[in-house]
Amino acid sequence: MPNAAQRCAEQLLVIVPKLMQTMREEMRAGRASELTVPQFRTLVFFQNHKGAALSQAAEHLGLAMPAASKHVEQLVLRGLLTRSVCPRDRRRVAIALTGEGDDVLATARGAATAAFSRKLGGLSPTELDVLSAMLGSLESILGQEAEAPPTS
Repeated sequence: MPNAAQRCAEQLLVIVPKLMQTMREEMRAGRASELTVPQFRTLVFFQNHKGAALSQAAEHLGLAMPAASKHVEQLVLRGLLTRSVCPRDRRRVAIALTGEGDDVLATARGAATAAFSRKLGGLSPTELDVLSAMLGSLESILGQEAEAPPTS
């Protein structure tokens, strides 16, 4: 018989793909920002990881370096990201959001938030409070793991 943590893990493995599919559908339906979900994730990554290397973005997105480079280049050509030589290490390229990238990301995030708000609107205030607390706990747990140093 699985323990409570295992049951929750199994639920997450069922729910997260559905959550991502809903996000894709809502972003396609809105098309306000003309971003695909991978582009959205790329912009969010560079917003949350200022000064991150392309290799870090590739790992986060689950892409090989050439694919990640092409992906970033498309966003650079659209004026949403910039690439520049890092002043401290000329071998490194600094990737950052542009002002337009920030604006497009804010628009896409607003549309996604509105869509999920509509879907959650049928829950009671108590259910919303519990869900919010649980999501906060999940974010805290996942954040700790992401920040933990790798073990050998």
